[in-house]
Amino acid sequence: MPTPAQADALAELLATRTPIVVIETHDERRVLALFALLAQRRQREVWQWSASRGLRVAHNLRLALADLDAAAPGTDANGTRELPAALAAVEQLKGDALVLLLDIHPFLSNPVVTRALKELALRTEARGLQLVFTGHDIALPDELAPYASRFALEPMTLERVKTLFSEELNARRQRSGADLAGDRATLDSLLRHVVGLPEAAVRQMVRSTLADARICTADLARVLAGKREVMGAAELLVFEQNLPAMDQVAGMKALKRWLLLRREAFLDGAASGLPPPRGVLLLGVQGAGKSLAAKAIAASWQVPLFRMDFGALFDKFQGESERKLREALRVADAMQPCVLWMDEVEKGLSSGSGDGDSGAGQRMLGTLLTWMAERRSSVFLVATANDIERLPPELMRKGRFDEIFFVDLPDAATREAIFGIHLGRHRIAAQASDLAALATASDGFAGAEIEAAVLAARYEAHALGQAAGVAHVRAELARTRPLSVTRAEAIEALRAWARGRTVGTD
Repeated sequence: MPTPAQADALAELLATRTPIVVIETHDERRVLALFALLAQRRQREVWQWSASRGLRVAHNLRLALADLDAAAPGTDANGTRELPAALAAVEQLKGDALVLLLDIHPFLSNPVVTRALKELALRTEARGLQLVFTGHDIALPDELAPYASRFALEPMTLERVKTLFSEELNARRQRSGADLAGDRATLDSLLRHVVGLPEAAVRQMVRSTLADARICTADLARVLAGKREVMGAAELLVFEQNLPAMDQVAGMKALKRWLLLRREAFLDGAASGLPPPRGVLLLGVQGAGKSLAAKAIAASWQVPLFRMDFGALFDKFQGESERKLREALRVADAMQPCVLWMDEVEKGLSSGSGDGDSGAGQRMLGTLLTWMAERRSSVFLVATANDIERLPPELMRKGRFDEIFFVDLPDAATREAIFGIHLGRHRIAAQASDLAALATASDGFAGAEIEAAVLAARYEAHALGQAAGVAHVRAELARTRPLSVTRAEAIEALRAWARGRTVGTD
């Protein structure tokens, strides 16, 4: 049900006599309930049109046309299922009427319809008539933009979601007599993540969750996947699962401490009294662990991780790339609290420097910077980058990120820890002295190169019919030329730039 505050806000907008009100939403039931409340409070007649039923009175205090309101779906009692005919009938309405045009978005590309709507808009104030456009994706024609104002429905709040969950849980108890089992923390996280969805979608997800007798992490994953589908842009934001724990990230002590100090403020800013952290840029050598750290942040904070797919964002049609980015960011906002990971961000945003894409990269950068500055959602942005030369300078300005960390090649102690993690994962026995020796032999290796060497050693041992051991790993290290050798100049230039500009992770 609509809240009184939402009804008051809509009444204030309507009092400006704006000819057209645009409400972009999937939650049509809440729109209709809101106007029913408004009609009762403001003594205004409300009509609604749909392609299936035509124009009919929705709330008429005089009830003069109640028989038309009761017409069955699919009937066309007054010949107004076609929108031009409906608009002609709207012209004949008397009094202070509100006309809801439901799911009008497919018709706004018709120039005849657009012109008819403009003619109505030009005459609405004198006649006391106002039009309300509803639909899930309303691209308003330029001809109508000067006459329109947008109104946003307040999202489903956590309190309303909890109330709805209690209603469905009680209904389940009455039907089956069984109670619900499971982890309370998982349930709390699940309820937080359906906030912002249309009420019908929330109710459906809650019922799906209650179909089993136990709440588990699989329910949370299913809800997150379903929410992405409902919100759209599922192909633009990849839901990353099976995230590594923070103890699987060797080294990076300064970064880990920084994150630990900000965890509570991100998850419960109201309780901490601190503003939530907004994001970090992880800049550094390829394979040094930036992506692993991004994944571990989400795991340690126990929030979902979504990776921005820049490849899916770019479109050959002008303006489409920016639209897709806006849509992806809108969905990220709706998935809060979450971590949004932009991997190799310089590749996604530097493309606008060429002529082939008509500057799409630069326009996308502008869209991203605006979102970063204005967002109020609990979305923690983690951007990773390897190439400082291609990173847009606008992104590096102070205040864009809470902190910029430089991820360098691991030192001896960190390499030893990395070997311990990967040898244990591949069940290769090693003593403390072996780890120290491997750390020495891998001087200049990145974490990803160490992982690759351990895996290659297993392949080599398998080919020889032997059990993989430390000797095979040492042999593989001796055969490998790491990036610190093949790209020594580029790495040193990156280090030189980072000195005094970034914070080290260790």
